[in-house]
Amino acid sequence: MKIIYNITMIKYPDRLSWDFPSARQGDKVHLTKGHEEMNILKSQRVAVLVDGQNLYLSSRQFGGKPDYSKIMKKLEGRNIVRAIIYNIQPEGVDQSKFIYAMNALGYEVKSKRPRKLADGTLKSDWDMQIAIDALTLADKVDVMVILTGDSDFVPLVHALRSKGVKVEIMSFKESTGQELIEAADVYIEITDDMIIHE
Repeated sequence: MKIIYNITMIKYPDRLSWDFPSARQGDKVHLTKGHEEMNILKSQRVAVLVDGQNLYLSSRQFGGKPDYSKIMKKLEGRNIVRAIIYNIQPEGVDQSKFIYAMNALGYEVKSKRPRKLADGTLKSDWDMQIAIDALTLADKVDVMVILTGDSDFVPLVHALRSKGVKVEIMSFKESTGQELIEAADVYIEITDDMIIHE
């Protein structure tokens, strides 16, 4: 069977009995097609929120950019009800082809331009909107997959879990805060095969 998930950390044993029946705390869990775990995953409603700027900058450290088709394939077989990429659109850059390609893969793309601050520097993050969207979706999904390595999202992870939403963090491990990994129910590493090398 082809391994389609490699979940490197499970921290909450009270959740194992229904998420991963054969797992023990600390196990590395491989989910394969045809297993009972996949049936459970298929029944869960999943929202995917992508911190596009964080993923882009992290992937640049490896000489490439995120392969969003491979990332979506990593989540294959799950009941994804919403997938959003939060995108930064630099002034004068035509991103219409990128947006079209992402829409074809099943992502909704939210774009905004960097904002110039009083001191002349540019601010370009989506943290607040990602948090608002996540909390808005919390009552409509069972699982929130957040693609980011930014530890500023730790309070959001706690807030979502307090609402009964299981939180999975998916990122480049080298550029992910340990506190974010520890806050999540599940951590999934983005590996080299999910990078388009340039």
